[in-house]
Amino acid sequence: MNRLSTPVGFGNRRSREAGGGQGGARVNSRLGFGVRVVTGLVLAWAVVSTWSLVHGFGQQRFFTIDEYQYGHATWLVAEGERPYLDFYEHHFPLSYALHAPIISEDGSFAERALQLRTIAFAYLLAMAVTLMAGAWWVTRNPFLALLSACLPLVFGFGLMSSIDYRADNFAACLFVICLALLEANRERPRRRLAAAGGLCFAAAVFMTQKMVFLGGGAVVALLAWDLGTRRFGRGERRPCIGRPAAFISAAAAFAAVMLAVGAALGILGSAFETTILHTLEHEAYYPRVHFWKYAAPFFEETRFTTIAVLLFAAVYVFLERDPFWVAPLAIAVLGGALMQTQYPYNFVYTGFLILICAIRGFAAVVERLRPPAGIGAAFWPLLYLVPLAVLPDQLAFVANTSNNQYQLTLLNKVEDYSSADDAVIDGSGGALFRKHGSYYWYHGSAHRRMFRDYFENELVRDYRDSRALFWIRDLRQRKLPEAVTQYFSDHYVHVDGDLYALGFETAATNGEGASREIELVRSGDYFVLKAAASARGRVVSSTLVGEPTGLRLDGREVTEGRIHLEEGVHRVDLKPDAPAYIVSPLPAEAFERRIPPRRTHTPLFEYDSRLRKRPGAAGR
Repeated sequence: MNRLSTPVGFGNRRSREAGGGQGGARVNSRLGFGVRVVTGLVLAWAVVSTWSLVHGFGQQRFFTIDEYQYGHATWLVAEGERPYLDFYEHHFPLSYALHAPIISEDGSFAERALQLRTIAFAYLLAMAVTLMAGAWWVTRNPFLALLSACLPLVFGFGLMSSIDYRADNFAACLFVICLALLEANRERPRRRLAAAGGLCFAAAVFMTQKMVFLGGGAVVALLAWDLGTRRFGRGERRPCIGRPAAFISAAAAFAAVMLAVGAALGILGSAFETTILHTLEHEAYYPRVHFWKYAAPFFEETRFTTIAVLLFAAVYVFLERDPFWVAPLAIAVLGGALMQTQYPYNFVYTGFLILICAIRGFAAVVERLRPPAGIGAAFWPLLYLVPLAVLPDQLAFVANTSNNQYQLTLLNKVEDYSSADDAVIDGSGGALFRKHGSYYWYHGSAHRRMFRDYFENELVRDYRDSRALFWIRDLRQRKLPEAVTQYFSDHYVHVDGDLYALGFETAATNGEGASREIELVRSGDYFVLKAAASARGRVVSSTLVGEPTGLRLDGREVTEGRIHLEEGVHRVDLKPDAPAYIVSPLPAEAFERRIPPRRTHTPLFEYDSRLRKRPGAAGR
């Protein structure tokens, strides 16, 4: 047993002997039992409250660009498409294959988008429950077990990203579950538990390439430690990975099944090219971002609790001298240091490990402070409530800092005015449950450089061929080639927020006529709408049937509010004093404002030090 394994249950022999005499022992025993019950109830309340708060944060947090990519790719697999062949994708495939069968076809786009967050929360919950069970199994310390069920979830720098629908997060949870299973298997190793750990390890690796280094490195380090202690160690030592043959066999079997499925689908060759070769090239092209850019505002607001967490993690490292959690943490820190683009989501896994080590370090200190007898021994369990002081500070860092109403409203608007056959153009799969406009639909900065020729010479052709009804403007479209941005300007009109639709717009002529040619890439019915300026911005209304419009298409005056137009080039003439018009497949009500103002569809982080308000600055 390690130093944390001393039983601290609700009626052990040590508490019964406290107090000196028999009467004092009974009083202290009752008092100690009552204190233990109260401590346990408070910790249980903290666990449930934390889970509830994290789930609520996930339901309101904005969706990042990468989440749209993962969510859209999952939907594509659910629709029967194959990654790496039918659509471009450069991540490992397990997330899509595992979640595609449970993606609901019922409910609005907004409800289905939030379902993705529920899936992400399920991983966090599974990890928390496993950590709780594992800590109890290893230490028989109920207070440590309860703390293990909530504190790893609330490290603010990780929590801002850990609730995202992102394969990196799923891999982090799966590998932490793997470690918890392996730790429970150290004292009396069993093949089944080792095999379960091996399956979780392999699943984590097939979620994301990053886990090849982070998880694979940790496993190699633990196996090397076991081998070294068997050869050179003195005395009996617990293995870090009990029954390693069962662990490795289960992981290898999982990998074999994945490769066999890939071969059956005919995707192995293209999968190797995009997930290995393209990923290596992707990392070389990716812009450099330093960790401190996003860590600075976090540390500024949570410096005391964050320092305390880091100190107790260091206590665990130096006091326990057990490599089991330290080796994965060291590999994670090294991996973070080696990354040239250190966004917060890369440190979700590291945050989990830091908190796990901090909890163990705190428990080690408390166990050393436990008095042998007397009133102090009865009240000693209350020390386990001290770590709860971390919760308000860390949770406050993300509280009320994020909102996805803009995005959910936009998604519902896309759903309301498009059909399953319509494609949507954007740079990240931002429509989620509609087809994209090109094979390279994900427009990361590295991809724009890797496939420069395609983006400059072929992307417009693909957009034209897609006849996409909507274009969603996102952050990555600002840096597309000029020909692409000109295509958007020529063929799309602003609808609401970052949403644009096929069509063209004419300006009021103000006493002089005007003529130009426009190109339509899609045949069909188009609405002729008036666009009048007002103090509230543009007001779009229907054109009355039979009303003179002053608008001529291909030499014929438009006298109806809805007309049929063929794909191709058309001549547009405007008489003097004609109002402004919008000609689009969308009716006038689609242009009514529904999307909340002053936001964008695809923010990257709302915790940038340039944007985030400092504490107490709200009223300035």
